[in-house]
Amino acid sequence: MYGRRSLKRGKFHRATTFVVTGMLVFVLAWFEGCGGFVGSGSGNGSGGNSITGTVVDYATRTPVAGAVVVLEQADGSGTDRVISSTISASNGTFSLNTSTSGVYDVVADATVKPASGPTVTYAATVTFGVPGNASLNQIPLVPEFGSATPTGFPTAIFATVSSVGTITGSAVQVDVNLSALQSVSPTVGSVNQLTIPAFAGSTTSVTTVQTLSSCPTGSACASYSLLIPSGHFSRGSFSASGTQYSLSVQQLPNVNYTVEGKAFIHTAPLSPTCTPAIESMAIVLVNGNLSSSNPNIAFTSCF
Repeated sequence: MYGRRSLKRGKFHRATTFVVTGMLVFVLAWFEGCGGFVGSGSGNGSGGNSITGTVVDYATRTPVAGAVVVLEQADGSGTDRVISSTISASNGTFSLNTSTSGVYDVVADATVKPASGPTVTYAATVTFGVPGNASLNQIPLVPEFGSATPTGFPTAIFATVSSVGTITGSAVQVDVNLSALQSVSPTVGSVNQLTIPAFAGSTTSVTTVQTLSSCPTGSACASYSLLIPSGHFSRGSFSASGTQYSLSVQQLPNVNYTVEGKAFIHTAPLSPTCTPAIESMAIVLVNGNLSSSNPNIAFTSCF
């Protein structure tokens, strides 16, 4: 049936199956076709230094307004970190300023409440290796529970961060940046973890204080929340002649995340504090619910 169809932009052509950590992940090959990306990074026709594109529903091809779109680059550990972000417009378009000499990973996800009908939350899609002056065509998003159950809310993670000094029982105030990470397997270049953009209502930056009654004895603490999609991310790699996306057809029994906190000296965001300065905890989501313990993060030996 598909063999007699000519290649057309945005059509589905074949299904493939991958084995990841012992479980089957079903994906569809989604083609943008020739012209899916305009230019090869040498220019996007606008004369500016930016990455542009349109976020769409993978099945209907309709624009997704209000999607969170971020640029990421890998740090020394191989974790993709957010360096800038924006929200897609009512027609699904976005633009992010860049350096023309840079190469970026573009990550998008969304939770949308239509004018009529239930909320739809989309799992993330990442486009790896995008030049700093490229125009993407369409980035497809898949609902977190798949096309069979396209509606759903983000999973809400509520937990605490605490910090103590090098002397037992001495509370130390620190600033903490929080991220929700998913593993990249197989790795892409040096990237082994991807930051999944958190939705509006999340508290991705907090400051611990000693006055909260809920703090562990002798510590400063803060509550945080992360609203994230309960789905596996889809992926593609930039190509000037057209990008092929492998789209996750949700839903596996388990969706694995790592919640990470990075501690800094209060009011000095580039100065790490605490030893170690990064703490993390693995969590598991099942059908949109947290099945593991709350990811309470504790920093020690802070100064």
